[in-house]
Amino acid sequence: MLSAGPAALPPDLARRAMELGTRIARRRRTARAAVWLLLFALITGLLLWAAVAEPWSGPPRETSPPVEGI
Repeated sequence: MLSAGPAALPPDLARRAMELGTRIARRRRTARAAVWLLLFALITGLLLWAAVAEPWSGPPRETSPPVEGI
């Protein structure tokens, strides 16, 4: 195998490798942007829900106390 000499490489090997690397980088960049967008939407939704529902306040009273002195 070593005595046969170097193997012949396709002439467009570097171009194909560069295209593959560019495609992988673009997919990763798109996936990262989608994850950040989803995270932003989830946090925004959580903040809007918390502002409307106010889960930290107690439940409303069922009856009001009697009015005295009128």
